[in-house]
Amino acid sequence: MKTTLLPLIFAFLLLGLQFHSMSQNQPSKFGKIDLTELESKLCPIDSNAHAYYIFDVGNTSFEYDQTMDKGFQLVFNRHLRIKILDKQAFDWGNFSIPIYQSNFDKEEVTSLKAFTYNLEEGKITKIKLEKSDILTEETSDNWRTLKFAMPGLKEGSVLEIEYDIRSDYLFNLQEWYFQRKIPILYSDYTVKIPEYFNYNRSSTGYYPIQSETGCNFRKLTLTHRQQAEGLTVKEEKYTYDVDFTENIFHYSASNIPAFPEEKFMKTAENYLSKIEFELQSTQFPNQIQKYYTASWEEIDNKLNESANFGLELKRANHLDDDTKLLKDRNLGDEPLMNAALRLIHKKISWNGQYNKYTSATLGRAYKTGEGNSADVNLNLVMLLRSLGFTSHPLILSTQAHGIIHPAHPSITRFNYVIAMVAHNGKTYLLDATDPNSSANLVPIRCLNDKGRVIGDLPDKWINLMDYKSYVSKSQCMITLDSTLSVNGKIRKYLSDYSAYFYKSKLKESAEPEESIKELEEESTSYTINNLQISTSDSIVNQMELSYDISSIDGLNNAADMVYFSPALDPFFNENPFKLEKREFPVEFNYPYQVQRMYAFVLPENYEISELPQPLMIKLPEGAGSFRYDTKKIGNMISISSMIDINKSLFLPDEYELLKTFVQIIVDKEKEMIVLKSRN
Repeated sequence: MKTTLLPLIFAFLLLGLQFHSMSQNQPSKFGKIDLTELESKLCPIDSNAHAYYIFDVGNTSFEYDQTMDKGFQLVFNRHLRIKILDKQAFDWGNFSIPIYQSNFDKEEVTSLKAFTYNLEEGKITKIKLEKSDILTEETSDNWRTLKFAMPGLKEGSVLEIEYDIRSDYLFNLQEWYFQRKIPILYSDYTVKIPEYFNYNRSSTGYYPIQSETGCNFRKLTLTHRQQAEGLTVKEEKYTYDVDFTENIFHYSASNIPAFPEEKFMKTAENYLSKIEFELQSTQFPNQIQKYYTASWEEIDNKLNESANFGLELKRANHLDDDTKLLKDRNLGDEPLMNAALRLIHKKISWNGQYNKYTSATLGRAYKTGEGNSADVNLNLVMLLRSLGFTSHPLILSTQAHGIIHPAHPSITRFNYVIAMVAHNGKTYLLDATDPNSSANLVPIRCLNDKGRVIGDLPDKWINLMDYKSYVSKSQCMITLDSTLSVNGKIRKYLSDYSAYFYKSKLKESAEPEESIKELEEESTSYTINNLQISTSDSIVNQMELSYDISSIDGLNNAADMVYFSPALDPFFNENPFKLEKREFPVEFNYPYQVQRMYAFVLPENYEISELPQPLMIKLPEGAGSFRYDTKKIGNMISISSMIDINKSLFLPDEYELLKTFVQIIVDKEKEMIVLKSRN
């Protein structure tokens, strides 16, 4: 006799011990708009805000769908209200709701209502969002996005939206953001989880969140189906009740300031105050416990056994001809890696989709000539192996997707894969999706702390940072004649990430030379003529620019005195660090080596009255330095400036020193040369 426990009818009956929320300032019901919300002219907690959340409230619970025989499903409800203060906040009237879908699981928006409220001649008017205004966009193989723009938006509007999502995807329970780029007066999230589900909970951010826990005692009714096997199959059903605990987690925060975005931050995603959940294990009545994200080793095994990852790497026959072609070139090790990267890039065009899993077989992507990041780079791994290199996939999270937390095993935190080579004691990273990349010069989106190798290596965590620098060197020869007319020649030598940056601009533009000219003129104090760009199709990132200049902005002639700044091509036009205090790190994508050498030939009818003084400053522990030298040789002035920033991450307690360091550079490069007429 065989007995099968079916995940059937669950009838939930509340028995007692109600959970009492500590939250106050509960939002009003949908549609119940207070006149004061529309009359408001300023955000109560930030007079500079252009918009703010009046409230943002969410709830997630588990329901059982017996009609579709799906078992447990997640039901998420969100109700929010936003005040628009001026036109600069109109983008907050555009909304996106991401929806997951796969072969087995899916999500769907089961309810959506939205209104724009305005104050017209002292009366509240409302405009409804119509179904025809909602668009669905296929953003990737597994994601759709519902997009809509709120109707009737104007200064002073209040936007109200409420929607429900029903999801089969129990692995990732809905996360919740308590902080955004505009202030939030009140944010509240409640999650109710049956005892059969064990979720890892993790929070990030610097703004404190209040939390409390509680429980409800509930009863569910299970239905067993029992089959007796023999000459005939007889099915019997019976039910019985099981008591269970529903664990409740409540989080709230009030008067949350807008997140202060500043330059040199990879993504606010890493620092916004939020709570996340990921399914660790389940254990249902009369069943053994099942683990999902118990360890990194299990994640490694899951990927190795995946038909769209590890198993695909065992099929490499389609690369035999390319392998022979590359071997016949008799290249050195690193040039051979770069040649393999270039070949895969030419054979398979990246379709712009990030993924750690292949979209089909690697052979199919090779044959069709198009694929996602996994299709491209897992083909590269196979080709490198065929060439004799020890190569493995390296999974990572791109910058916009946030950093990985090694203490919290999670396969969903990874959204991308590149190739890694371990050779002669060195590590090489390669990404064939980008024509401007090369060995250890991967696209900037990949420069995000650490990645994990899926392969037989003792150290699974690989640093993604500081393999290459941004190197820029300029030589400027400027001649001033007796009438102060300018004749100058500038040469700029770029390598590694500076060349990568400029080459990317060339690829993006229909008029490459014009785009580089505009780029140079934006950051300098002169007009460019006769621009020449020296580059090649070589995968090694080096580039040279040369051009003439015939004027200098800011050259002032007052009576018998002439003033001008010699820093014609400053690295920092202004200090990018504006905050008094920064609560999150400064994240440079790479180290910087910036050198500027200026030579000014002066007219005989002028003499030097003032020169900037030499300066040398250093950051502690070799983190950076700035050297500024001036020399007078006959009627020529020589000035050199060297900026080195040697590490990519500065912690919050280093911010003030870094800000001061940059301000000294900015101030120094604004100092003037003063000439005096001899007449």
